[in-house]
Amino acid sequence: MERFPALGLMMGTAECKSRPEEAIPPIALDKEEVFYFYGLHEEVYFQSKEWLKNPEKKLVFIEDDLGIIASFLENPAAEKILSNSQVYIELLGDIEPLVQRFPVKRVEVAGLASKKKLRRLRIEILRKTALAHGLHMDRLHGYQPFHNFVQNLAHLPNSFYANGLKGAFTNVPAIVCGAGPSLGPTIKTLRKMENKALIIAGGSTLAALSSRGILPHFGMALDPNLEELRRMKNSFAFEVPILYSTRVHPDIFRTCNGPFGYMRSGIGGLVELWIEEELGLLDPLLGDFLSPETISVTGICIAYAQFLGCNPILLNGIDMAYTGGSRYASGVTDEKKIAFDAIDREKSAADRILRKKDRNGKTVYSAVRWIMESASISHFAKKHPEVEFINTTIGGIGFKGIDYVPIEEAVKDFKEQNLREQVFQKIDANPMPAFTREKISEQMEELKKSLARLIDSLEILAGERKGIAALAEMEIQEEIATLFLFYDIRQILKPGELFWKNWLDLARKYERMLL
Repeated sequence: MERFPALGLMMGTAECKSRPEEAIPPIALDKEEVFYFYGLHEEVYFQSKEWLKNPEKKLVFIEDDLGIIASFLENPAAEKILSNSQVYIELLGDIEPLVQRFPVKRVEVAGLASKKKLRRLRIEILRKTALAHGLHMDRLHGYQPFHNFVQNLAHLPNSFYANGLKGAFTNVPAIVCGAGPSLGPTIKTLRKMENKALIIAGGSTLAALSSRGILPHFGMALDPNLEELRRMKNSFAFEVPILYSTRVHPDIFRTCNGPFGYMRSGIGGLVELWIEEELGLLDPLLGDFLSPETISVTGICIAYAQFLGCNPILLNGIDMAYTGGSRYASGVTDEKKIAFDAIDREKSAADRILRKKDRNGKTVYSAVRWIMESASISHFAKKHPEVEFINTTIGGIGFKGIDYVPIEEAVKDFKEQNLREQVFQKIDANPMPAFTREKISEQMEELKKSLARLIDSLEILAGERKGIAALAEMEIQEEIATLFLFYDIRQILKPGELFWKNWLDLARKYERMLL
């Protein structure tokens, strides 16, 4: 009742039920931060005791039978197990709130052999954990993409407005390319598509295509990390229009000539939405009906093709699997051999290796992040029945609800039209508002002053200087810096006596980004 009151209340109506006798295999834990075990069995705790000596580790029992939990409470070991603050018991239900409590990178999921839902539960926990961890880290270290945001605002006045092209290519075919190993065999056909279909690609795919002399009609760069910069450096798409978000690594603007198009998509968070509103950019966000599991640039590329009005939309080179033991098509990386065991030993939820059937029924290695990507693309296609989606990726795990057609057959009726010229005409017709530069300067100065006032109040709350704490706490609620930079601070930072100090440290990191 002290640790799990909701579960304790349920126990009042539960009758004890004997658990099937079954052996627990040896449990070897190392890098895992959270160990989920489906089935309540005390032996799991005793096998995990050495691992639990690290106070950061968590053992989470998931059970679907209240009777078995009630029976467990009769066990002499129950009090000892439940007294360990690193051990949790959860009744099987909605997994998302559970994993959001533990937004870690490395997890393991195991369970009793008698639990028929174990395989499905394991994949669901890995998927939800990958998403929860990514979102948590993005917010915990939000000052890094904020630094990109501040620098990239200088490019907005000279950019075209990508959202102004909504419906500009209605019923024009599009081919959205990924950098999977299956891209290679389709290159010959793609070379013929210059004036038959819009080719859209992002990230690694720009390097894969441009190294073979194929220049997409639109490129896309979104990621805030150095890896995105490396991808763009490897690309020869120097004159391809590049769509970007304010969170992208700012040095990508040095890797090509553009033109660059600002894309209103919601990717940059509340501070990006705030500056857009101040600039009068109120068009619908790109990618209606995108799944929360859309974590790759390929999904955004598909959404942009639909946004442009393209139909049909071909999906090409999007394997989402290590087809032939490779991660990428040639031209992206020099990686020769994938060490699957080494990847799996890291226990990173997003990168855990899974065996799946490819579209030909053969076993292929995939990863949790790719299972998520496949599901998100299927979700988006289902939400847009007015568009014909065609999978032309030769290998890989495919997409539920999207049929495979060889690319040669899928493009055979495409008509010739001067697409490259049309793209640049549409771009020229959609510049950013003329007042953009002055308005940005004005709003960023307001944000800078607000952040300074927020830090003053946090210094009082953290005990660094004298002041009235109650008044300081009231004042921070009204600051735009709180509303747009720290709106979810109580979910990001752990509660406790160091909460104000940790928030102050984080706020100072944001302030340095504005210098």
